[in-house]
Amino acid sequence: MGYNSLDDAIKSAKDLQRYLITLTTFDDKKSEGQLTHFIDRKDFPLEDIVPSLDASVRILGINPPQTIDIVKPPKPIKPRLPLKIAILTHFNRCPDSYSPGKAVRHQIKLLRHFGHEVVFFLQEGSQLQVECEKRDVMPRFKREKNVINHEMKKKTIEMLKKELTPDFDVAITHDLYLDDCITYREAIKECGVDIPWIHWARSGVGHAINFKMDNARYVYMNYADAGNFAKMIGVDSSKVRVIFNEKDPGLMYNWDPITSMVVDKMRLWEKDIVQIYPICTTRMAAKGLHSVIKVFGSLKRLGKKVGLVVCNSNGRRRQEDIKAQTKFAEEWGLGPMEFMFTSTLASDLYPIHSEVPHKVVLELMQMGNLFVFPTMAEVCSNVLLEAGMTKNLVIINDDLKSLYDFVDKDVAISYPFTSLQHIHFEARDHNSLSKLAEVVIKELDSNRMDRQFRHTWKTHNMYTVYYDQLEPVLREVSRKK
Repeated sequence: MGYNSLDDAIKSAKDLQRYLITLTTFDDKKSEGQLTHFIDRKDFPLEDIVPSLDASVRILGINPPQTIDIVKPPKPIKPRLPLKIAILTHFNRCPDSYSPGKAVRHQIKLLRHFGHEVVFFLQEGSQLQVECEKRDVMPRFKREKNVINHEMKKKTIEMLKKELTPDFDVAITHDLYLDDCITYREAIKECGVDIPWIHWARSGVGHAINFKMDNARYVYMNYADAGNFAKMIGVDSSKVRVIFNEKDPGLMYNWDPITSMVVDKMRLWEKDIVQIYPICTTRMAAKGLHSVIKVFGSLKRLGKKVGLVVCNSNGRRRQEDIKAQTKFAEEWGLGPMEFMFTSTLASDLYPIHSEVPHKVVLELMQMGNLFVFPTMAEVCSNVLLEAGMTKNLVIINDDLKSLYDFVDKDVAISYPFTSLQHIHFEARDHNSLSKLAEVVIKELDSNRMDRQFRHTWKTHNMYTVYYDQLEPVLREVSRKK
């Protein structure tokens, strides 16, 4: 039975004398506590309460939006000239708790990393410090939701005409879809400045607005809701592009530049299985490096993308040994993007010929997920403990019993690599190593936390986000093609 009005429904409830009524009011005059809830129940069966609420929600007819195909502009093939990019926001300050502010800061770092010149526009009088040129020229005034301040709109238009000079290639705005940013939106629409715009939404758009511009693209941050986003802002979905948040560990954890260099050289975000092995170049045999190489060669043969980084000290002293180990790795199928000594990456900018700073080692180990440890002799290994602290799957040498003092015997994998306490030549054949590799793959494939981390790193690192999503949009709209 349906009702034509709220009054009809309440009258019927009173007549029946058996009902459950819930009512919520919304007071948009308040900035907090806008919702007020009311419930009245009379002689209504307890077991029918949840089914009734479920039915009420279904009657609302709120269903997931239909996913549509979003245009993905082609990736540039040839290297392109750097751009001069204006980033305009309503920001005055960006505390750490303000997620959009952190995201814009990271975007500035990302754009500058890839060679672009960035100018950051924010509110008048802002003391915010950023790693690029800053212009605090966005008019500052008391903003009201959905109310255009015509005086400030005029002032904003004058500022845009003065500041967005022809040397700018593109202008990016962030979160001007917010209700209290309507004055800025209208000024941008009416300013007439000959520049392509990218309007970025970092928050959802709750109701219909008009942000339609011929010289603009509109960025949403997921594909599932992009079609609904286009409807809410009054533009054709062909004008919408999707660019994800970058979530690069180098920016998140403020990596040492050496860490970033090693990760970039090896493209570690592309790997399924990564080990960082800190050893002295003079003790490669004692630390069982040959065995680690064999394990990684076996993992690659089983279809995994691998990366084995040897953080070696005393790299100047054993150049021939380093070459021999590299050749051995090649014989096991590991190329330069899969096996590397850090000393071979040394330069004047990165003076790591003799050692890698311990901070760098730990930052790299945090990116690993496997630690094969076929050492011949140990007392209380620091590196084994650090592998555990950085959440690596540990494989210890079963022939060195002291290692069991430092691992959870129910968790660590053991393998008879041989040691000074138990010398033998068993389990060194391809078949045995393949079986070990199969065990490793099974363990890592079942580790959902590690798999999610690898997925996030692979999909959201700054190189993937920039080259696959951001740069194609920049080149699509910018003055420089």
